[in-house]
Amino acid sequence: MTDMGQRERSVHTSSMMDAACCELAQSGRLKNVDAAEARRRWRAGDGIFWIDVRQSSPTELEALLDELGVQEMLKRRLLRLGHGTGILALRDVTFAEWSVFADEACTGRAHFAALCLENLLLTFQTEPVERPSVPEQSADLSELGPLCTATVLCSILFGQGARTAVAARELRRRLLQLDQRMDDEPGSVDASELAQLKEDLLRAESIIEEQDEAFQLLAEVRTSALDFSPLKGPMSLLISTASAVRRIDDRLDGRYTDLRHRASEYRQDMLNERVGFLTVISTVFLPLTLLAGIWGMNFESMPELKHPLGYPLALGLMSLIAAAVVWSLYKRGWFD
Repeated sequence: MTDMGQRERSVHTSSMMDAACCELAQSGRLKNVDAAEARRRWRAGDGIFWIDVRQSSPTELEALLDELGVQEMLKRRLLRLGHGTGILALRDVTFAEWSVFADEACTGRAHFAALCLENLLLTFQTEPVERPSVPEQSADLSELGPLCTATVLCSILFGQGARTAVAARELRRRLLQLDQRMDDEPGSVDASELAQLKEDLLRAESIIEEQDEAFQLLAEVRTSALDFSPLKGPMSLLISTASAVRRIDDRLDGRYTDLRHRASEYRQDMLNERVGFLTVISTVFLPLTLLAGIWGMNFESMPELKHPLGYPLALGLMSLIAAAVVWSLYKRGWFD
């Protein structure tokens, strides 16, 4: 999917609104149209239009919705985008909101919303999306089904589904990379890397689940504003793809759990090795410390302290004891 950056940038008099306006032509392709002309023709029932609002202030958005005659309940819902996934299908209008990936690196999350009136589709996003998943102007949407707003929205859903699949594959690549490093150099896998991967997996799990559920619910919508019944084939494929990506995400979660256990076991083994080393050192020096403590007492009669060979004999005895302790520990497998 290509960026709509070259399309019409304004659907309102305010220069702050970032939006694009297209018409679904009889050829099945999207073409740029003047925003004022599009709204005039839509009110006259002449044509099918799509307005993609990427950024706007609440005042600008409210003014646009008032101009289009959007109900007060839906207007309030649109003015608080990003507060949860949901679908509302009324007789002559349909609203849906769900989460999408803001980038293919799985590091960002945005909320996408679609408001469908008869022959008019409006889309919104809460955060800037890197390379938005929008239909190419050269694409023939008539290949999906009848020319209607549902076909335009279906093509957008396919783009979002493809991006989600790419994001899932990227997470799988990162997970396999960490798994390989655990095999080759366990110490190179840092806890912060595992924590970041877990955060990304949780974000992906939430987005994938929301999209899977939203796509399934949207496929059942039958209103005058949005009707996916003529698009059963494409929607079935879309739902199957979303379900497959969800299964991939479930497997990734299991692999991450296994990877985390391996990393934890490695850290525990390293800790045990260090504790074992300190135990050996303490065991070797414990009898030597005892002898040093005895010979350091201030008693009047300690004949061995006055013996001419007392010092070398003491060193020899201490060395012999240390060697005996080391040999005993070695025989018991402490150095394995």
